[in-house]
Amino acid sequence: MYSIFLVDDEALELETLRDYIRWEEMGIYVVGTAGNGREALEKIEATRPDIVLTDVQMPMMNGIELARTLNECYDWMQVMFLTGHDEFQYVKSALHAGAVGYLLKPLDLSEIESVITKVKQLCEEARMKLRSIEAAKSKLLKELSSEKKPELAAGLANSFSQLARLPETTRYALALFSVDPKEAAGEEQSLEDWMSRLEAYLGHFFAMKNVDTVFVPYKEGEIGVYMEAAKQPGHYAWEDLAEAMRRALDFTVTVAVGGQESALPHIHELYEHTRVILNERFYEGAGKIIHGASVCGRFYSEHLPPFERKEWFDTINQLDFGQAAQQLHRYFGGLATLRVRSKNICDWAIALTDELLELHEPAPEGFKRAELYHSIYNALTLHEIEDLILGTAEAAVSMLGERFMDKNAKLVHKVRTVIDQQYDLPITINSLSEQVYLSPNYLRSIFKDKTGMTIHDYLTRIRLGKAKELLADGSLKVQDIAQRVGYESTSYFIALFVKNQGVTPNEFRKSM
Repeated sequence: MYSIFLVDDEALELETLRDYIRWEEMGIYVVGTAGNGREALEKIEATRPDIVLTDVQMPMMNGIELARTLNECYDWMQVMFLTGHDEFQYVKSALHAGAVGYLLKPLDLSEIESVITKVKQLCEEARMKLRSIEAAKSKLLKELSSEKKPELAAGLANSFSQLARLPETTRYALALFSVDPKEAAGEEQSLEDWMSRLEAYLGHFFAMKNVDTVFVPYKEGEIGVYMEAAKQPGHYAWEDLAEAMRRALDFTVTVAVGGQESALPHIHELYEHTRVILNERFYEGAGKIIHGASVCGRFYSEHLPPFERKEWFDTINQLDFGQAAQQLHRYFGGLATLRVRSKNICDWAIALTDELLELHEPAPEGFKRAELYHSIYNALTLHEIEDLILGTAEAAVSMLGERFMDKNAKLVHKVRTVIDQQYDLPITINSLSEQVYLSPNYLRSIFKDKTGMTIHDYLTRIRLGKAKELLADGSLKVQDIAQRVGYESTSYFIALFVKNQGVTPNEFRKSM
């Protein structure tokens, strides 16, 4: 749809124009109204309509003066006149002022529809022309941001100034917006979708601030917003934008605001300066507004602080992932404070993950290692590298835990097998622990953990189970059965049987 702004000094006429003409059916919506040219000019600057329909005769500023001013400032805006005078001089003045049509009072609906159809076509042509101009301006600024040869930069600057209709002395400011990639699986939207939504949102924001901008796409997921330095938002306006984006967008955006300004031939210096600020995201984290003033004068270290590697790996081997995560987090906090160079951090992180990967069985395949290394070297923030290391550490802890549990399960299985096969022999905790090379107390612990019962309870269950089978043979005496299942004391066997079965061996036999 196209927007229209209505101007008439007669309130009743203005109300009729606004409320009784079926604009929406013609693909038009009313964006605002004003009672004279001066008031209209202020509102039009804020609303930027596609079409202005204005009365000719008005106080303070008449329609023809308004049209001339709009034609100078917004040559893409289509102006139509509304007049009760059909004398040729008014029509001629209107057309000379840049009008694309006029309507006579009283209004005729069929005439309005006919004129609007023609004006909409002109609006579409104007939009296409404006898009072409904006694309050309964007291309010129992109070339200027990398052009360091003065004579070539001067030529590009001259071409841009002509397109923008601004003096070559105009100074510009830059903000770099970078979409922070999401790594969550199953994202339905692409980076291109996010960039399109971001650009639309920024276009609306700067239009509301009456700031003319030029959007320049740089690397993937990154867009530069150039504006006249004198009109750039202040510190708090940038913070308001950051908060508004967090509420309106379902992805995070990091913004670098240089706080500097530059003439067109030196745009490359402005771009390089702002890019340095954006690189601070590595330390500051994603989804923030990073101001140039906050990073000015910072120094970067080539040396990493000492990391208690042995202590950290001991914690990993003890399967205490929580403690290991805390240790690593504290270390990364120190890296951010010292502003250690990203390459040095990445090299250190690769060496650390290499050691972690050695704990895996089997070791990861070559391409998986390469993928992890690539992720570390291409991480946008310290937090991402920390997460990658922690992910590898968590997998190592999990694998070590499974290996530990498997080892214990095998030991318990061996003990149970010994009991199952040698229940008739004298079995003690010491004799069992010697067979599996563990201390008696540790064997008791892992057996209870794996089976939910003590070794003594398991041995008793097996022996009494065999005893009940033997009791079916009436030729065997209770004393013989006790010895066959490993009990030398018949009385002890009987007491144990009563305790577990609730009856004596002979009573049990009778019930069979």
